[in-house]
Amino acid sequence: MAAGPRTPVLVGVGQYVGRESDPARALSPADMLAEAARAAIANCGADAAGVIDTLVAIRLFADSRGALPSPFGAYRNLPHAVARRIGAHPRDLVYGPVGGNTPQMFVNELAARIAKGDSDVALIVGGEALRTQARAEKAGLTLDWGEDAPSDPASCGEEIRYASGHEIRHGIALPTSVYPLFENAFGAAMGWSPLQHRAEIGHLMAPFSAVAAENPFAQRQAAYGAEALVEPGEDNRIIAYPYTKRLCANMFVDQAAAVLMMSTEAADRLGVPADRRVYLHGSADTHEKILLSERIDYATSPAIYIGAAHALAEAGITPDDLSYIDLYSCFPVAVEIAAAMIGLPTGDPARLTLTGGLPYFGGPGNAYSLHAIAEVVEHCRNDAGAWGFVFANGGFLTKHSFGVYSTSPGYGARSDPASYQAAIDAMPSPPFTETPAGEGRLETFTVVHHKGSPMYAIIIGRLDSGARFLARMHAGLEPLMEAPIIGHRLRVTAGEPNIAALI
Repeated sequence: MAAGPRTPVLVGVGQYVGRESDPARALSPADMLAEAARAAIANCGADAAGVIDTLVAIRLFADSRGALPSPFGAYRNLPHAVARRIGAHPRDLVYGPVGGNTPQMFVNELAARIAKGDSDVALIVGGEALRTQARAEKAGLTLDWGEDAPSDPASCGEEIRYASGHEIRHGIALPTSVYPLFENAFGAAMGWSPLQHRAEIGHLMAPFSAVAAENPFAQRQAAYGAEALVEPGEDNRIIAYPYTKRLCANMFVDQAAAVLMMSTEAADRLGVPADRRVYLHGSADTHEKILLSERIDYATSPAIYIGAAHALAEAGITPDDLSYIDLYSCFPVAVEIAAAMIGLPTGDPARLTLTGGLPYFGGPGNAYSLHAIAEVVEHCRNDAGAWGFVFANGGFLTKHSFGVYSTSPGYGARSDPASYQAAIDAMPSPPFTETPAGEGRLETFTVVHHKGSPMYAIIIGRLDSGARFLARMHAGLEPLMEAPIIGHRLRVTAGEPNIAALI
């Protein structure tokens, strides 16, 4: 079946990894993004730079609520900086919101714009130079990464505050302290003892590292055995139980990626070869209850379940039809929960990643899934008719984007996400109290460490009345990590913060 003239198609992908040993000679963020953009344009087999009408840049961590501010200046308009470097003159310059879901979200949105005739040729770029930034700071170098522009870029997407003040006061602030809360809840739901749970995590993630070791665009390129990932050591300290350093996303990378999309009529006009074309057959964008304290539970994800099911149904396939998969993998539990919700077996973990995952391939901020999309496109090109799938995640397992890909011509016309998000929004959250007092049970927890030593536990519990609460523990932390503890009785006292103790 031939594609219609307005059918959106992915025609070019590019990736970049920096291995420069001298930080003074390494590329700036805009220069890295331009390298990836040039690679994507060359990859399409046609001269497309001059006809790009929309250029989207994924938001840098430096501009993500000050997550990792740059000491070397800021770009007033990052999309403009990239366009200038590649000789493009887009009509629309867009700077994305915060979130690791945004690369796939923009593929979904730009495909819809192309299908409606609002865009003809669009480029998405994203990446980070945090490795260079950190090494330059350590060396006492001053780099010039500031750049002015004639105007500000357009913004797109709603900025979300992922935690309330009450949650932040109890330690719900950094992903490294929040994702272990999901992990421990998932392990308990699976009936695993702490020892078995750690072993399962190691067996899941070791094959990811093996994939990264063979990926030419991986920052780390090192394979680890299961035990080396989960056992604490001098170079693998515990960050927050049960996660060691080697189980956490590696943000300090120099990586960039780009994806070039266009209408089929533009691809025909430019002479893009048929073997370069990959189509988006299904897509979805969902989000959980935004605040962690409002989640339905911590071992499942209704938004992943509904979003993945919608995207696959739009493409007219099932999980069993998927040949090439990349699940967002900032932490092991993102893979575990996503696989369970989508219906993907975990017996062959290497099948769930094409990059090697954020801890081993690298996690360039909000832009990681651009690399996943690039890998899916290349794998689908090499296996005509096969199905590829990307799951992208942002926040605290909060926002999710899905894409289903194939070389077979076609497009799953984008449905209004509100039509299926409504079912998630309608799910009732447990009652919640900021001032708990009395007895209840432990719902989930993590023990936050500093330089490998336990500091305090973040507790999510339920009073006997059913109300959920947050608390901290500062004593008696070892039992939390030594035996199955979820569901154990505890007592909580209201304060700033609330304090819990096992009974």
